Amino acid sequence: MPLPPLISSNLPSSTGPYQVGYIPITHKPISPFSHSQPIHVETNLPALKVHDISYSVFYPTDAKASIFGSKGVSWVPEPFWGVIKGYEKFLQGKTGGSTQASTRSMKLLASTVGYIAGRLRIPVHPYSTLLTPPSSSKYPLVIFSHGLAGTRHTYSQFCAGLASEGYVVLALEHRDGSGPAVCLPSTDVGEKEDSKVLHYIRQSDIKWAQGEDKSLTHFRTLQLDIRSREIYESYYNFKNLIQQSSTSISTSSVLQEVGSSKEKEKDLEKKKQWVESLSGKVDFDDLRLTGHSFGGGTVLHILQTPSPDAKNLPSLPIKQAIALDPWLEPIPLPSSSTKSHPSMPPILVINSIGFTEWSTHFNRLVGMIKDAQGSLVSIVGVGHQSFSDFPLLDPRSHNSAKLLLNKIHDISTAFLIGKLGKLADFEGKKPDQGRLVKNEQGKLGDKEGDVIVHLIGKE
Repeated sequence: MPLPPLISSNLPSSTGPYQVGYIPITHKPISPFSHSQPIHVETNLPALKVHDISYSVFYPTDAKASIFGSKGVSWVPEPFWGVIKGYEKFLQGKTGGSTQASTRSMKLLASTVGYIAGRLRIPVHPYSTLLTPPSSSKYPLVIFSHGLAGTRHTYSQFCAGLASEGYVVLALEHRDGSGPAVCLPSTDVGEKEDSKVLHYIRQSDIKWAQGEDKSLTHFRTLQLDIRSREIYESYYNFKNLIQQSSTSISTSSVLQEVGSSKEKEKDLEKKKQWVESLSGKVDFDDLRLTGHSFGGGTVLHILQTPSPDAKNLPSLPIKQAIALDPWLEPIPLPSSSTKSHPSMPPILVINSIGFTEWSTHFNRLVGMIKDAQGSLVSIVGVGHQSFSDFPLLDPRSHNSAKLLLNKIHDISTAFLIGKLGKLADFEGKKPDQGRLVKNEQGKLGDKEGDVIVHLIGKE
């Protein structure tokens, strides 16, 4: 039986046939944009802006070295203590505490999380070359959007798992204030060192002009717009990077990680070599979108709305989409109907039981996925955070968490290759069309891992 990650200091390895490579990439935006409202109270600048576009790339690699020891990357991305402080702010918001004692307890909890999570590593091969795809094929591209308080590493099990099956995956780092902390260019926020980190944004961190809608829902909807733009930006920036000659790659096309001038120069050279290994091996016409919670809602929003900047960011060639426990509340009502999009790609939604039993939310989701002729399932035992790496950090339940992540992985990959209906979990099950049927104990499903089929659509 594998050791818990908190003891081994390594998250579980991916189960697919390929080893997984990793590299962080940051670009300047193609189409700079900001909302004039709200203003961040600390900077008096717009709180919602398309800053630099940043993501981690997970991909199949031909690395032969061990993925343990000196290999792998830290699960907590930079800025390390900025991320920990961001979680402190997020937890304060979730508990509703505002007293001095509550603040101290949140700082203690965040510091404890920092100590524990700081030891964790993702078992991947940094900067390794892309494995040459079989025959004359190319690797499909996947873009992943994280949820509230997520980072580009929070879903490493899901993203690295897809990479191990033969996908190039961009795990976005959203810079809309929904993540715990991100580094910003000083030109965006001023020259003070502390201002170079954007922490999780709470309602108390922003101010609005008189007459503006000050509700949290409105703020989330504006964040949704920034997130959608970042997905478009990541696709076109990555495409431009891979399709250009490596000799033309410079600090203007790939922004450098923190470090000395010598370290930055070395980082750029390694990235040039890496880009060469991807030339002609990624199918940019075969794009899949996926995301969790706020990220799942972002994916569904993109499918229902036109490009935010058709001139600089044309429509995306989305072939399939997977939404993991999508959060729909930020999507404005009435939203664009999926019926008005005849080219709507196949959609798979995997829900937690909690989100399925949230009746008003679930009914809206069922209507949306029916219109799109998509597929919708729930998995017994899966909680809202089960799609992320977080449940693996609990030594008491890490084995169960890994089994549920494997189930999510198997359903997702089966959908991506058009074999969802052939899984044993779907055999002999008639979709309930969203009319939930509970057992004698008043529960959905009988045991952990059971798949409840609500809708089956096109693949």
